[in-house]
Order: sequence, then structure tokens, then C-alpha cells
Amino acid sequence: MEQIRNSCIPDAETVFGHLNRAFGLDEAMQPFLQHRSVLQRYDLAIDLAALEQACRAVVSTHRLRGFRNTADDVAEPAYGSLSLTHNPDIPGDPHAATLGSAHLRNGEYFYATAMTQAQMPKQKGDYYDSYGFRALTPAALHGALGELMCGFTLPVIRSRLSVIPGNNPEAMKDSYGWHRDESIFHNLRINIPVWTAPEYLLEIETELSEPEPGSATAQRHHLRHGFAWSWDTNMPHRVFATALTAQSRCHLVVGLAPWFDYDPALDAWSPNAHFGRVHPHDLIAEGLAHPLIRANVRR
Repeated sequence: MEQIRNSCIPDAETVFGHLNRAFGLDEAMQPFLQHRSVLQRYDLAIDLAALEQACRAVVSTHRLRGFRNTADDVAEPAYGSLSLTHNPDIPGDPHAATLGSAHLRNGEYFYATAMTQAQMPKQKGDYYDSYGFRALTPAALHGALGELMCGFTLPVIRSRLSVIPGNNPEAMKDSYGWHRDESIFHNLRINIPVWTAPEYLLEIETELSEPEPGSATAQRHHLRHGFAWSWDTNMPHRVFATALTAQSRCHLVVGLAPWFDYDPALDAWSPNAHFGRVHPHDLIAEGLAHPLIRANVRR
């Protein structure tokens, strides 16, 4: 199968946008669109205590950041994060690599639009270029966290560790945290609770293009510790707190390229054996994304 090197992709396109156009992913995913990608739960066969220890260590060492914006207002964030991947072609702090852009205002992170994309000096190598974030950060290589991250058998792309402080009332607001991410055929996200509390809920708007308070089509779920989770992150969703609590919430948000292989020696991408054949959520369920994350067939 033809490979496309990153160096051959023009600045006016994201890596994924170029691959999509070259290999026809939009057409290939059409037969799978009737597959309803509701919230999926997967078994997680890892040492959870060791993972928590590693995550607490990297938070202590590298500190949490907020999302950058035009005001560069990231102090004491209500949602603090560490990038677990970065773009090796872009200089700067790798642990802030995936966390926003100085070209976007704080209220412009709900979803990429033609207007917000036009605010970028270039597409390749900037905030919306998820496949550009193709190298693990030093934090992502630490201890049991590194063992987990290096075990993925699909290319790891835009990923982060994120923490919601339990004492921050911002997390209780109806407007807190709503956003949409890429299609799961573009970026397949696996969400892993490292530590949490019952007060933290995931809310997914299953029908409306933008969320409305009290929507009858919004689902709320607590993502239990001890499992991995995934859903159609292209639907509007958020995590919020129902009450203040002494316990913060730390989750890993791991992004994977479900239908492409990445060759780091050539810095090149090509369609993989699953392209157009296996739904992204089935890749997780069958252990094809990570051998220690899969569906429990007995349930």
C-alpha cells in the first residue's frame, strides 16, 4: 500500500485531511455509519495502582496546564491537563503541545469550523492536526503509564492526561466543558479513569448538534474506575461535577489512528489492514487497539 510521508503534506492541509483525500476514508466509512456508537465499556487488565502512582508522579513533576487561547489565560485551570503526545517537528514544551492554540479564543473550542480553522496560520502542525501529535512525551513514558502507552498497537495520536479539581465550582455549571471532537474514524479515543468519584459524570447529547440545558436526548453516565470507555466523541459531550468533592478526577484520554499505520523510520502513513473493514469500536473490543483492553465476551 502506498505510503505518504509527512514531509510531502502541504502546510495548507492537516495530515489526516491529506490522508482522507488521498485514500478516500469518507467513502470507506459509509457502510459503518449505521453502527450506533453508544457508550462502550471495556475490561482493563492492567495494574491500576501502579498506573495511578505513575500519573500522580508525572502531575507532580510536569504540572498541569490549561488550554491556551488568545489571552494566554491558563492559570489555575478548572480543567488541567498534560499532553501525552506532541509534534516532534514543532519546538516548545511537549507537555503543552495538544492543549489549545494562541490563535483561538477561550470560547472557540466547541468544535472546529471553517472560521476557526481560518484563524490558523497553517493547518499542518497546528492545533487541529491530530495526526501531527505522533510522538510520546516524556511524561507518557514514565513507569506504568509508559507501559500502557507503549502497548497500543494502533498509532497513538493526540492524547492527554486531564484532571478536574474537586473544589472548583466552575465544573458544576451547565455550560462547563461542552465540545465535540473528531469522528472516531479519524481519532478513536479511549478514556481511562485513573482516579474519580461518583460526583463526576459524562454527559453526551445524542441528537442535538448543540447542547441545551435539560435536553431529553442527553445521556449521563459515571465512568467507573477499573474499566476503559469509548463513545462517538463527534457528538457534543462534556464531563462535569454534580457537587463539590474532596476528590479530584484524573482520566487518560488516549487518541488512536484506527485505520492507518505509521512508520516512524520513514515518518510516513498508510492505510492499515482494518481500513474500511473493521469498525473502530470493534478494534478495541477485539484487543486490536491494545492487548490488555478488550470487551468481556461473557457479559
